[in-house]
Amino acid sequence: MPPAPGQEDAIKRMTKILNNLWSRTDSAPFREPVDWRGLELFDYPKVIKKMMDLGTIKRRLERNQYETAHQVAEDIRLVWHNCMTYNADGSDFWLLAKSYSRRFEDRYRKVKNEFDVGEDLHDEEDESDESSDEGESSKRKSSSSKKSKEPTDENESTRSGKRDTSLDSRARFGSNIFLLNGIELGHVVTTLELECPNALIEDGSTQMEINLDAIPQEVFERLSGFIESKIGKRSLLDINHEDDESEERIPKKKKKKS
Repeated sequence: MPPAPGQEDAIKRMTKILNNLWSRTDSAPFREPVDWRGLELFDYPKVIKKMMDLGTIKRRLERNQYETAHQVAEDIRLVWHNCMTYNADGSDFWLLAKSYSRRFEDRYRKVKNEFDVGEDLHDEEDESDESSDEGESSKRKSSSSKKSKEPTDENESTRSGKRDTSLDSRARFGSNIFLLNGIELGHVVTTLELECPNALIEDGSTQMEINLDAIPQEVFERLSGFIESKIGKRSLLDINHEDDESEERIPKKKKKKS
């Protein structure tokens, strides 16, 4: 199925956007179909009627299976929508999908301003904006799964007496962030995007820098606690694993025969 007349350049731009999203470290959960059998998520096919992932879209683009850029955009949107529909509002996966949705819509808006993406009147009437999609998906989620947003005593003390972020804590933050996995890193980036977007510096490539000085003290301490808790648990598991291995290597003393 070749692209419709006049859609070649727009689809090329969509391919570039997809490749950029794909190359990000925290996009791993969206690259392949959800292994709901292996993960024992047996309700997944009942909740998600049309499954989609970035890998499938990538292959369809390579095989020229899209007629318009708008069709590509609809499949990409479906990836985020499915994730936010199945996962609880406020969970790590939900926040990661929301972050990707915003990032994609910003870039797709530029494509729409520059090219005819192939939207017809029917598509425009049926297409809902991102906020309404999020609203509909959140209605289907259990309210008991939502994260509490009540401030902790630590946060209250931070507001009442603001403490400067020390050089040591900033250095520790900067080094520890490289030890996070994709999902954990996505949580950090999403938090910064929602609460202090000016702390994120994008140069147009797949690399992103974090300006630690632009992070408010409350957010910095919250993220530092999150990062250290994740790394601490991982380190504890490694220590236990090493202890188990050392016990296996210690030979047992043989009892002397009398």
